[in-house]
Amino acid sequence: MIDFTTKFDAERLGLYNHAKRSPDKPALIMNDTMITFEELDRMTNALANAFLQCGVEPGDRISTLFHNSPEILEVWGAAGKIGVTPIAINYSFKEDELAHIINDSDSKILIYDHEFELVLNAAKPKFAVPSLTLIRSGGSPSSDVLNLDDLMEKGLDASSEIDASSYSVSSALIYTSGTTGKPKGVFKTSKNRLNALLEYACFFESIHDDTHLVAGPLYHAAPYAWAAFSHILGNTLVIMPRYDAEDFLRYIEEYRITTTFVVPTMLNRVVNLPENVCEKYDISSLRVLVMGGESCPFPLKKSVVEFLHKTRIFEFYGGTETGIVTCLKPEDQLRKPKSCGKPVLGSRVKLLDDNKNEVSSGEVGVLYVKSDLLMDCYFKNPKATEESYHNGYLTMSDMARVDGEGYYYIVDRAVDMVVSGGVNIYPAEIEEVLYGHPGIYDVSIIGAPDPEWGEKLVAYIVPIEGAGINEKDVMNYVEQNLASYKKPKEVILVDELPYSPSGKQLKRILRDEYAKRN
Repeated sequence: MIDFTTKFDAERLGLYNHAKRSPDKPALIMNDTMITFEELDRMTNALANAFLQCGVEPGDRISTLFHNSPEILEVWGAAGKIGVTPIAINYSFKEDELAHIINDSDSKILIYDHEFELVLNAAKPKFAVPSLTLIRSGGSPSSDVLNLDDLMEKGLDASSEIDASSYSVSSALIYTSGTTGKPKGVFKTSKNRLNALLEYACFFESIHDDTHLVAGPLYHAAPYAWAAFSHILGNTLVIMPRYDAEDFLRYIEEYRITTTFVVPTMLNRVVNLPENVCEKYDISSLRVLVMGGESCPFPLKKSVVEFLHKTRIFEFYGGTETGIVTCLKPEDQLRKPKSCGKPVLGSRVKLLDDNKNEVSSGEVGVLYVKSDLLMDCYFKNPKATEESYHNGYLTMSDMARVDGEGYYYIVDRAVDMVVSGGVNIYPAEIEEVLYGHPGIYDVSIIGAPDPEWGEKLVAYIVPIEGAGINEKDVMNYVEQNLASYKKPKEVILVDELPYSPSGKQLKRILRDEYAKRN
């Protein structure tokens, strides 16, 4: 019987301690590559020394541009040893977006995989950082670009121990996904956070011997946070280069995965696999699955709970700016439909109206939170920082309500709320209902300008293959289950919806696409 109430000893955690205590234990596994904790400690020392030799100083920033790979974690580990702030760039970014991150962050170094050579060359003329050093992994030799393998080899030959205590506290700069506009840099330092993370280890029933599957993109806050969190505890990380639903099951069986973090979109793809595919794999080792990033529609959750009936499922609400705010425990997954749980481990939550007054139980308000995991600021953006805070509480503009038992429910993002005929309509509520339609695979509701009502509801629908549904079916289904004013005025059938690589639905793209239609 595993005791999940045991406190973790902070003095025994961290890469250096794991390397000394369990040198041969696998730290990172990806495809045919396996790196032990001892090897990872030496590699991060070598990289840290190489960065210092390149002129990087504590407090500077370095960026990486990779698909999921060990290099990201190697760079982040090295950066942490010398008080440098690492940034993982979204690998789907085009040259303007790449240049924005480099310029906004004032990165001293960009380390990238050779497969991104084309986008990098297109972005170079737009870089405004005068002393940017480029380091490439793989590819042909170049006079103006350093080679990561060469730096690593030289560093390993002359690597010295890094005394991390001589540098400032470690920090991270994570750029938001840009679902509602240009990405903003979320700056966080490690102060007050280690003890909170150790509390989370007990809350999420983690142990030293877990094997954690990295299924999401490591440039995104949540997959990286869970990877870093698992490494702090001494877990083995198994990295998926790219997410694939069947591969997800195969990895669990092959590596005897015990914990993982996913977003609902990933689970939707798993439960929609053919039954014979799902039955091929033994996934009984999966002890804990944590999901977040977006609300999980209740029909999908019921399917997931049934499919993963031997797995403890946690669903949390939070964000890059806030960390984890609330969590719904396994025993409440079906008992509390649509809830994101209660505040966890020191999170203090308020729901405020437009006048910054607290709303009553059951009423909808903007969610504000205070905890040790809040961001320090939006990087170089004091105006956005000030607008996000109120009396020490931070908001991501999500609308929520709380019930009599203290369970919270995210109603929608304020930016996605539709005001039609003076009435506030929350698309998430309509989407939740439509996910229950047997012929619908995926759905997104947006607001579009309307001369009579101000805004109208437009439903983008991905039908299940062969379902044969039409616009009238969708409208009738909503009308049967919700008030008539929540019925979409228009239904558009599509083959797929736009998502970011981290699994967030990109309604901004749908709004732009709809505007071009009219």
